[in-house]
Amino acid sequence: MGGTWNSQNKILPGAYLNFLTNEPLSITPGDRGTVVLLQEMSVGTEGEMYTITALDSSEYPKDVDRGDKLLVNEVLKGAKTAIVYNLGTARDAEAVATALVALKTVNFNTLAYPYDDVSDTAIKTSITAWIKTMRSDEGVKIQGVLANSVAEDEAIINVSQGVKLSDGTSFAAAQTTAWVAGVTAGANIYQSNTSKKYIGAIDVVPRMTKSEMEAAIIAGKFIFKVDTAQNVTAVYDINSLTTVTVDKGAIFKKNRVIRTIDGINNDITKIFEANYIGKINNNVDGRSLLRASLIEYFNELQRLNAIQNFTADDVTVLAGSASDAVVINCYIQPVDSVEKIYITVNLA
Repeated sequence: MGGTWNSQNKILPGAYLNFLTNEPLSITPGDRGTVVLLQEMSVGTEGEMYTITALDSSEYPKDVDRGDKLLVNEVLKGAKTAIVYNLGTARDAEAVATALVALKTVNFNTLAYPYDDVSDTAIKTSITAWIKTMRSDEGVKIQGVLANSVAEDEAIINVSQGVKLSDGTSFAAAQTTAWVAGVTAGANIYQSNTSKKYIGAIDVVPRMTKSEMEAAIIAGKFIFKVDTAQNVTAVYDINSLTTVTVDKGAIFKKNRVIRTIDGINNDITKIFEANYIGKINNNVDGRSLLRASLIEYFNELQRLNAIQNFTADDVTVLAGSASDAVVINCYIQPVDSVEKIYITVNLA
C-alpha cells in the first residue's frame, strides 16, 4: 500500500511518499508504456477490457471494425500496450464510473478519454478527480490525457489541438489524446516529448500563430505545430499545471520531470515494499542497508541522466516516531531537457 503523508499516523504497512519541489524518492527504473483507452465500441460487451499490442491484437472482440481500432493505432505509435476499456455503444457517466472502479487494480501509465462534447464535461471532471485520488490516496502515479480540460494539475495533460493524417483522416483534440497518451506512456523517465514527431500527421487543426501558441503554453495546453515539409511535432511536453507554489515549482509543469518522480514512486511500490518492508530490522544496521540501496538506485538514475548533482549525503534514513517506522529524506534534482536555446551572434 502507499500514498502521501502529512503525519506519521498510517495504519497499513507501506511506503508513503511526498514529492515536493526538492524532495523525490525511489528504487529501480521501471518499464513504462501502457495506456488505458476509454472508448465506445461497436462490438463486444460493455465493461470488457482488451489488451492490444502492435504484434498481438487477438483480444479484440469478434467482428471488430476499423473504427474501433482507429485510436488504438494512434496509441501504439508511442506506447507498447493499449488496454481498451469498452464503454459500450453509448458512453455515459455510469459507464465511466464503472470503468474507473475496475481500473483501480490495473497497472498502466496514462489514461485517455477521447471525447469532448458538452455532455463529457462532467465525465472529464470525474476522471480528473479519480486520477488525483489514485495519486494521493492509493500511491498510483498515473496521468490522464483529456481534451480542453483546464485541470490545473500535473496529473492531467490538456490537449487542445487536432491533426490531419496523410490518409485524409482528421482528428479533433479529443481523438488526439490517444497519440499524446501513447507517447507520454512510452517515453522513458529521462526523455522529453518536446518536438516529438507525430508519425503519419501532415497538418495541425487548427493552426496557430506564434502568439497564439505562446498563449496556449502559458495556459498549460499541449499543442502541435507543422513545418513547411508537413512534419507535425509537439510544441512543448507540458501538463495542465500553471500555478507555481512553494511545494510545486515550475519544474512540475514538465512531463519529463513528472515521469521521473512518478517512476521513482512506482519503483518503490513494486520493489522497495517487496524486498524491504517487514524484512529488515528497524535499527542502525537495517536503516543503513536501506540507505545503501537508495543511494545505489539514485546513482543509477544519475547515470541515466534522469537526475543530477546527486551524492550519498543527499539521502538520510532515520527512525520514525513508531517502532516500525522510518523517515527518509532525499534531495534530488531532476534533469530537464534543453528546450530553449538563446543564441547571440556577433558580426565582426
